Amino acid sequence: MQRFKPLSRLLIDPPPAERVVAFRRNGEVDAADLLSDVAMLSARLRATASGRFLLITDDSYAAAVGLLALSGSGGIAVLPPNRQSETLRDLAADAVGVLRDGSVEANGGALGGLPAIDLLGGTASDPVAFGELDRDAPLIEFRTSGTTGDGRPVVKALRHLEDEVVALEARFGAALPRDAKIFATASHQHIYGLLFRVLWPLASGRPFQAETLLHQQELLPRIAAADCAGLVTTPVHLKRLAASGGLRLLHGICAAVYSSGGPLDVETAESVGDQLGVAPYEIFGSTETGGVAARRRDIDGEIWRPLPQVAIRRRDPDGRLEVESPFVSAGDDLGGGRMRARMSDRIDSLPGSGFLLLGRVDRTVKIAEKRLSLPEMERLLCEHDYVAEAALLVLEVAGRRRVHAVVVPTEAGRACCEAESRRGFGVRLAEHLGRYFDPVMLPRAWRFVDALPRDSQDKLPVKSLAGLFADRTGSGRPRLPRVISEQRSVDALERQLEIPDDLAQLEGHFDAFPVVAGVVQLAWALDAAADWLGQRPVLAGLEALKFPMPLRPGRSLTLRVERSGRGPNLRFRLHDGEFVYAVGRAVLVEPEPEPEPECNPGRA
Repeated sequence: MQRFKPLSRLLIDPPPAERVVAFRRNGEVDAADLLSDVAMLSARLRATASGRFLLITDDSYAAAVGLLALSGSGGIAVLPPNRQSETLRDLAADAVGVLRDGSVEANGGALGGLPAIDLLGGTASDPVAFGELDRDAPLIEFRTSGTTGDGRPVVKALRHLEDEVVALEARFGAALPRDAKIFATASHQHIYGLLFRVLWPLASGRPFQAETLLHQQELLPRIAAADCAGLVTTPVHLKRLAASGGLRLLHGICAAVYSSGGPLDVETAESVGDQLGVAPYEIFGSTETGGVAARRRDIDGEIWRPLPQVAIRRRDPDGRLEVESPFVSAGDDLGGGRMRARMSDRIDSLPGSGFLLLGRVDRTVKIAEKRLSLPEMERLLCEHDYVAEAALLVLEVAGRRRVHAVVVPTEAGRACCEAESRRGFGVRLAEHLGRYFDPVMLPRAWRFVDALPRDSQDKLPVKSLAGLFADRTGSGRPRLPRVISEQRSVDALERQLEIPDDLAQLEGHFDAFPVVAGVVQLAWALDAAADWLGQRPVLAGLEALKFPMPLRPGRSLTLRVERSGRGPNLRFRLHDGEFVYAVGRAVLVEPEPEPEPECNPGRA
C-alpha cells in the first residue's frame, strides 16, 4: 500500500514526478504533467464564478484534471449521462460554465451560451498553492440511468469516492500488479467507470488509458502490447469480446477483468475465464450506494460477497436489500461517515454475509389487478429458442396499462420472423408465454431489434425502451425509424436504425412495392444532425445528393452524419454495409461572427 495516495492528499503528497499517470495513442502523461495541468485549470477556475460546472470530456485524463481542480476551488462537477440535447439543456439550467476537451462543441447550441473552459492547455498567470482537498464538500453530481423511470441527481462528496477507492484496493488490489496498465470501455461519466478506470488507478499509482477504445480490433492489440493489464468493461462489451475469441491474445497479460451494469451470463463468464486464464469480477452497486458487492463465478458461483466496509441485510416482508457503508450518499445518516439506503433489489441472505439476487421489487407491476413480475416474464421469454435477449415495460394505451416487449431474436428467430412476418413471430412468442401467464398479462405490442437500446453504462433506460413504441400518428402508425443504438464523437454521429413495416410515410408510395421516399430519408439525416449539433442546421444547399437504391420497410441500416472539411458543412450516408440508400453533402449557412467586445479602459 505504500504507493497508494488518498485522493484528498494527491496534490500535496504527489507521486514521483516521472511516474506515468495516463497514456494515449500518441504518448504518456506523468505526475508532473498532472500537477501542471491541475494548476493551470485551477487558476482559470479561480477567475470565474464558483458553482456547478458541466464536465464533458471524452478523455479520462482530462476528467481527472477537472475533478481535482474543481475540488480545490470549491466547484461541483456535473457529469451528464449522455450528450442528448434535452439532457444538456436540463443540466445547463443551473450551471455557471462548461469544462470541456473539445467534445462539447458539437452540442454547443444545447448549453444556452454557458462560458466554456478548456480542461487542458493554457497557462497559469500566478502559481497555485495546493492544499489538502476537502473530503466533505460536494464534488460530483451524477444522474441515475433512469432504468425504472426518469433519472435523478445524486451528489457525491470526495469522501464517498475516496473511501470506496480504499475499499477497491483492499478487495481487488492483490490480484492486480502495481505496474498493470488499466484499459477501459466503461464510460467515466458514470460512477463505476469513474471509480475503476480513473480514481482507483490514480490513487494506486497504476497508469490508465485516457481514450475509450470500443472496437476490439484496436483495443485488443493495444492491451496485448502491455506487459500487464487490467480491463474495466461492461457485460455487453465483454460478451462481444468473448464471442470473438480475441481474448486469447491477452492470456497471461490481462491480470483482471471487471464488469458492471448487469449480471454476466454463465456462458460469457466461463468463456472469459477459459480464454484469459482468469475469470471476470462482477461488480454490483448503484449510483446512490456506490459499490455493494462483487463475485467471481469460478469461486463464488451465484453468490455476491459485500465489499470491505459494506454491511448488508434483508428487510422483511418484501425481502429488499438494505446497504450500510461510507459510500452511500442518499439515505439515512448513521453518523461516523456512514449512511444506510434501501435498494429495490430483493435478496436471499446466506451464512457468512453473502447473498443471492432475486430480482427487483420495482419491476413487479399490476396488470388488470393481477401482479406480474417483469423479470420472470423476461426470463421465460428468453428460454424460447428464438429469443436471445428481451426487455419488457408497461405503457398506458387508451387508459389501460399494457405490457410491451422488445426482443433480440436469435438466428433461428430471424428466419422465423422473415418466414411468418413480424406479426406472426409475435403471435408465436405470445403463445409461448401463454403457457405461464394469464392472457391479459401478455405483451400487446412487440418490437424486434438487433440490439437492446442500452446507454453508455449498459443500462436499459425506460425512456429508450418506450421510444421504440413512440412517435406514432393518430392512426397508430410510426413516423420515425426505430433507433436501436447510437454512438457520438466530436466529429460524427452514427445511429443503427430499423424501418418499421407500417411506417406512416409509406402511404401512397407504391402499395405493391413500398419504398421510403428520398425526401423522408433526407429529413431523418437532418433531424439526426439537429440532435447532434444541439440546434437545427440552416441549409444553404445540398450537393452530391443521391439515392442509389430503393429503401424498403423492415430493413436495418446505419445513418452516419459527420463533418465535411472546414466550416460547418456536413456529410450524411444511409447504408447497410455496401448497400447505400442515400448519400449527400449539406452546405450550411455560416453563423454570423460575434461582435468584438468594446474595450473598457476603466477595467483591468
